[in-house]
Amino acid sequence: MTDEYNPSEGEDHPSDPKVVEEEAESELSDRQLLYKQLHSLVAQASQHPPDGFARKRYLSQIVTKMKNSCLIWKNHRNEPFYEDALQEQWVFFCSNLCEARTSTQYDRDRSNPITWFNNCLKWRLRTSAQKIVLENQRRASIETIFKDGETLERMAVTEAVDDSQIIESIEYFQLVKNWIDTNPNGVLSQHVRGQKDVTCQVILKSLSSGQTFGEIATNFNCSYSTLKGFYNNKCRPLVEEFRENCEN
Repeated sequence: MTDEYNPSEGEDHPSDPKVVEEEAESELSDRQLLYKQLHSLVAQASQHPPDGFARKRYLSQIVTKMKNSCLIWKNHRNEPFYEDALQEQWVFFCSNLCEARTSTQYDRDRSNPITWFNNCLKWRLRTSAQKIVLENQRRASIETIFKDGETLERMAVTEAVDDSQIIESIEYFQLVKNWIDTNPNGVLSQHVRGQKDVTCQVILKSLSSGQTFGEIATNFNCSYSTLKGFYNNKCRPLVEEFRENCEN
């Protein structure tokens, strides 16, 4: 369309500095009012049990107001995983708004719910992109090794390096390290058959410190193929499960 906007007689021209300033102040006032309403709803929601009807009703009001505000951050580069990240973030948001259920609780003294939501969403999207880059790099490394005709052991060592990088890319790395170090539910105590000192905990600690499978196998006098098979069948699924629990 080429038609230009022409205000009717008696209407304020939109380029009038005074009008622009008044509109900006009105928008700011509306946003501050929205923040106050959200803070009030969060406070009320926090007074009710997590799985009760009242909590769900308040959460529904909060989500509706946020969606209708048009202030939820949008990704303009159209990454294919934006919508998935957005849905995951809504689940994360509702789970940790009133108490820490899967991660760090929302802090009402530091930001408003929309700012917190948007910051977490941006982080989630950035992490998803990083994971894809790491996976593409891993596949490219394996393809290169096959083309060069080098050994299967060289390929497995490359995978080990990438696995340690994947561990470091998890959302709350310190939380993951604490999980590995303390083994709170004992699941990391599973060990290689006949070698009780080679547990999932020991292997994950070694990988996160930058060691390769070849180095770990040598340090514990363990067969490389046995160590790698144990990691794939026992350790890695536990890491993936823990990561999913952190992100949900």
